[in-house]
Amino acid sequence: MDKYVIGLDIGGTNMRGALLDGNEEQVDELKVPSQAHFGIERLVDNLIELVERIRGSKTIYGIGLGIPGIIDSAKGVITAAPNIAHVKDYPIRSVLNDRLGADINLVIENDANMVGLGEWRKGAGKEVDSMIMITIGTGLGGGLILDGELWSGAHGMGGEIGHMTINPEGPLCNCGSYGCLETYASAVAIRRMVAEALSDGSVATSLRDKVRDAGPADIPELVMEAALGGDEVALGIWQALGKALGIAIASLQNLLDVDMVVLGGGIANAWDFFIRTAEEEAALRGFSAPMEKLSIEKSVLGDDAGILGAGYLALKK
Repeated sequence: MDKYVIGLDIGGTNMRGALLDGNEEQVDELKVPSQAHFGIERLVDNLIELVERIRGSKTIYGIGLGIPGIIDSAKGVITAAPNIAHVKDYPIRSVLNDRLGADINLVIENDANMVGLGEWRKGAGKEVDSMIMITIGTGLGGGLILDGELWSGAHGMGGEIGHMTINPEGPLCNCGSYGCLETYASAVAIRRMVAEALSDGSVATSLRDKVRDAGPADIPELVMEAALGGDEVALGIWQALGKALGIAIASLQNLLDVDMVVLGGGIANAWDFFIRTAEEEAALRGFSAPMEKLSIEKSVLGDDAGILGAGYLALKK
């Protein structure tokens, strides 16, 4: 009998799922709204619908589930998830087993951990043993693959790279601390830097007209457009982001001495504008021996990384 698993990637707006065979090859893929703003019960209903549509008449042996937030993977509990309304210490594994079948093995992890697994198995990091994944989107997440194993920490919070302190005198972060990496390298950070630049009416920049009627989600793309046109303010924003990334990468490499750092997420599309600054800053601050051996690469799997990582973990478990 063929062995199938499902990999799921849950976002605040949509959830995606893929059916994988025993060779980790994708058989089918679907996407449905998550409706996370309505709360965890609605999200679970949509998740069940997605699973049922993907599996059809096939026998499913495992499901891997990547969720943004703080996940207690050992207990199968969502400790906290800022993008899902009304959820705290939610026992999602037991809830899903009750509705899908107690015989289905369910593995739950932070979404960035699943992305890291996917890139390590099938993407940029498939030739290395140890890798750090950094996902740069609305916020900044991370995943650690050490000696071929996912390291999620003693309490399910390993890899929270976004909350490394880059500058203790820096901006207030959503976590309550100041100067976290996420406040310098994320879509939220870019919007802050744009607002700060435009607060000085004497600054000449094309961003003033570009972002006047733009929604928050459009601003990083507009900063990329301005940088392509040579706008000094836009180029400075990307350089500030690259510098913060470089500081973080140097600290991580000094601590862990991995083979590769992979950068993904929507903000990584601005790669050409920030990567040189990031590499130079990392080389300046890191120990020379491990830094010389480190490769910094761009994600190659895009949106598929999370579901492939989740499917792999379901097969492995």
